[in-house]
Amino acid sequence: MDKNYQKKKRTGNLPPKSKAGSKKNVPVLTERPATPWNPRVVFGIHAGIIVVFLFILRLNLMDLPLERDESAYAYLGQRAGEGLAPYRDFYEMKPPFLFYGYALLNAVFGYSAWGLRLIAWFLSLLICGGVYLIGRSLFGAKYGLLAALTMVLMSASPYVMMTFAESELLVMSLAIYGVWLLFSLLSQSSSSLQQERLRLIGAGFLIGSAVMVKQSAVFFLGFAAVALLLLAEGENMRARLGKLITRGLWFSLGAIAPVLVCLGMVWGFGVWEDFAFWNFEYPQLYTDGENVVSWQTLLRANFKQLIQDQIFLWVLAALGLVTSLLQGLDKKRKIALLALTFFSFLTIVPGQRFYLHYWIQFVPVVALLLAHLFFQLEKLGQNGRFAGLKNLSLPLGFVVLFLATGLSAPVLLQGESTSIMRKLFGSNPFVEDEIVARLIESEIKPNETLAVLGSEPQIYVYLKRKAPSRHFYTAFLSRQHRLTRSWHDEALQGLTTQKPDYVVFVLMPLSWMLRADSNQGFYQNAYRWVMENYSPIAWADYDEVNNPTIVTDAAASTYKPRGSSYIMVMKRKN
Repeated sequence: MDKNYQKKKRTGNLPPKSKAGSKKNVPVLTERPATPWNPRVVFGIHAGIIVVFLFILRLNLMDLPLERDESAYAYLGQRAGEGLAPYRDFYEMKPPFLFYGYALLNAVFGYSAWGLRLIAWFLSLLICGGVYLIGRSLFGAKYGLLAALTMVLMSASPYVMMTFAESELLVMSLAIYGVWLLFSLLSQSSSSLQQERLRLIGAGFLIGSAVMVKQSAVFFLGFAAVALLLLAEGENMRARLGKLITRGLWFSLGAIAPVLVCLGMVWGFGVWEDFAFWNFEYPQLYTDGENVVSWQTLLRANFKQLIQDQIFLWVLAALGLVTSLLQGLDKKRKIALLALTFFSFLTIVPGQRFYLHYWIQFVPVVALLLAHLFFQLEKLGQNGRFAGLKNLSLPLGFVVLFLATGLSAPVLLQGESTSIMRKLFGSNPFVEDEIVARLIESEIKPNETLAVLGSEPQIYVYLKRKAPSRHFYTAFLSRQHRLTRSWHDEALQGLTTQKPDYVVFVLMPLSWMLRADSNQGFYQNAYRWVMENYSPIAWADYDEVNNPTIVTDAAASTYKPRGSSYIMVMKRKN
């Protein structure tokens, strides 16, 4: 054997001994590899950026007057927190988690106008965080941050209505993390069996809980089905089917838990019949009702309003959807992203009304698609012909976000609350509701009561008062069905028995939603009884919708409204 070889084998890679007579050993300079950032540090920095950005953009919009739906949910949450029976003592055509979700949020942030704005901010932050985590699973942390900041900017627009504490915010703050858990399984090459099962159970529980807040979230189960199919890998069909069934059972175990909790509540309160009516029978009446405007017209009008100050972001997201056909993502994640886009859109379709707040369930995927566009540009830069895009893609994405923020700045930083509410809600009296509530607040005593005749629960929230009966939302009394007459009798009895100290009578079409087939018995009888037993102390007259006349003090007692739409503030006669 070669002696030199034996010598090398014994000494290994030890450095050579210094030669005799040398003054010092000269160290060999080697290039030190870059130290990667700690993932926890990166996450903390990104989270801080998201929180600060959302706070700055929302600051000017925190004083927007309350709108109808968010106030109704807060009111229902307050009643649920008192231990009253859902659907019997208070009602809405949504599952029980809506009531108890808002009960918890009221307890944390306060039952007030400011509390509702904090609720909207907090839930929006949760959704932005979920978008970040999904983006990180799909594209990496840097593009996850781009997706999250895009979500922050879009959510801060009042036209997306995430500045209001809508039920869709609660839906998405749950569903988005269930979606993330499924994406995390698709993105990881390996995970322990225990981790996989916990994530499947968690995803099922979160999406199932979202369905128990609002029925439209059921479409996220469609995305879950696609994700489970993609996770079912195997050498043959039998192996794939076995994995699909096993993983599906673990997911179902989580998904059925919130359903069982809700059914347990219903059983405990003994409200099976009421629950069935409000969750199955009445929603059918609502969606099948007369609609003079076609769904195509509603879709065009609402979508135009939705994107009016952020059309740039929506166009780039559409390009991101187109580029999903390229080779930026692996097949599983590409299919999952397309499935999420499809099923997210389906959540806004039921009822075919396409209201602005319905789109809250779709906006997160828009932010992800925009981030995907720039991620695809980076992948394109790996091709020698487009090498410049590899280093420019992410900076270009943030430049686009900066420009989009600048374009939205007039609304976000300088928008005036009254003009914003008029653009969003037209002739709905939400600005005047706040004025009326402040007028009553200056007079009403702690032990005095209030009734609002009209669908303006925000007045109850402003003044922290309870309706004289469970019928706090008169639009529900306007639809013709088998319980209409008994509801009218019940609502009128509550009013005439309790004899509230103050009555706010809202004579506006959008508040009562009276139609040609409506039974107007309660409306007419309540009006007649109020006029006999109460005196006016203030008016909001809507002869000019955008500039109503407010009349108070002595002038109110003799004031005659100029048109057919107005708000009367009445005080009980001595």
